[in-house]
Amino acid sequence: MGERKKAAVIGCGMISNNHLKALRNIEQAEIYAVCDIEKEKAVKAGEEYGVHKIYEDYREVILNPDVDVIHICTPHNLHGTMAAEALAAGKHVLCEKPMALTEEEARAMVEARDRTGAQLGICFQNRYNEASVYLKQMMDSGKLGTFLGARAQVTWNRKPEYYENSPWRGRWESEGGGVLINQAIHTLDLLQWLTCGIKKVEADISTKRLKSVIEVEDTADILMTGEHGERLLFYATNCYVKNAPVELEIICSEGSLKLEGNQVITEADGSVTREDYTSGSVLGKDYWGSGHGILIRDFYECVETGRPFPVSAEEAMKMVTLLEAVYQSGKTGTAVEVLTGKG
Repeated sequence: MGERKKAAVIGCGMISNNHLKALRNIEQAEIYAVCDIEKEKAVKAGEEYGVHKIYEDYREVILNPDVDVIHICTPHNLHGTMAAEALAAGKHVLCEKPMALTEEEARAMVEARDRTGAQLGICFQNRYNEASVYLKQMMDSGKLGTFLGARAQVTWNRKPEYYENSPWRGRWESEGGGVLINQAIHTLDLLQWLTCGIKKVEADISTKRLKSVIEVEDTADILMTGEHGERLLFYATNCYVKNAPVELEIICSEGSLKLEGNQVITEADGSVTREDYTSGSVLGKDYWGSGHGILIRDFYECVETGRPFPVSAEEAMKMVTLLEAVYQSGKTGTAVEVLTGKG
C-alpha cells in the first residue's frame, strides 16, 4: 500500500458522518481536515473524529497542498462549483449526489477533471448494495431475455422538522427539487442503471403534505419510455407514515426480478427463488442498504491504483439529464424527449 491519502470533508451536515465513519476505517486514507461555513459544525465533527484542522472557507481547503482528496457533502447547489474548483486544483473529488443541478455544471466538473487527470466519483452508493450487484449481474448475463419494462416506488416520511432544521432543503434554488432529487434519486438511478436508456419522460410532481413547509415536490410519479418502447414507472413520496422498504420490479421476456428492501425474488427457468441480502453492517440509512462505506473504500482503491471509479461523472450525469427532463415535464405538463444511454 502506498502513502495514505489526506482527506478533507467539506460540509459537516448529516451525510458527512457516513463519510467520516468510513474514512476512519479505510487503510488508504486519513482524515486531515473538516470544513463548514458554520464553524461550530466543523468543530463538533473535528472533536468527534479527532481532526485538528478546522476550516470555514472551503477555498482554503482546496488550496492546501497537503490535501489529496476532497469529499463534498454540502447543499446540492454548491456541488458543481466546489467540485470543479477542487478538480482544477488537482484534488481527487468524491461528491455526494446529485452530481450537479444542471448539465452545464456537470460538464464543467468533467472538463476540470480531464484537465488535471484527477479522479471524480459520485455517491450513488446503493449500486454497491449486495442486492443491487446481484440484480446487475442477472441483467447483464442475458439469462432473463429481452427487457420489457420496470417499476419502482419509494414511499418514505419526512417531517417538517427535517426541513426546518436545514433551511437549504425544500427550496428550488438550493436543493434543486424535493423527494426526487434527494430521497428517491438512488432508486431512480438503480432503475435506469439496471434497465435501459430513457428516451421520453412524462411526469407529475406535486406538494401534498408539506405545502406550508417546502416549495418543492413531496410526491412524484413518472412514466418513462425506453429507446425501444420499454415502459418504466416510478413513484416517490415523502408523505407516508414511515420509511417503507424500497420496491423495484424488472420484467423480461424470460423471467423477472423483484427487490423489496434487501429481499430479491428471482423468477427464471420456471422456478422462483428468494434471497435475503440484508447486511449486518450499515454505514448509512438503516431502512435500505449499507453501500456508503463500500463505495468510499472502492474510491480510495481507485485513487491508489489508477483504476477508473465505476460511479463516474459520465454515469452520474445521466441522472442530471434525467432529472432536468422530469422537472421540466412536471412543471409544464408536457412530455419531454431525453436520451440518457444505458446505465
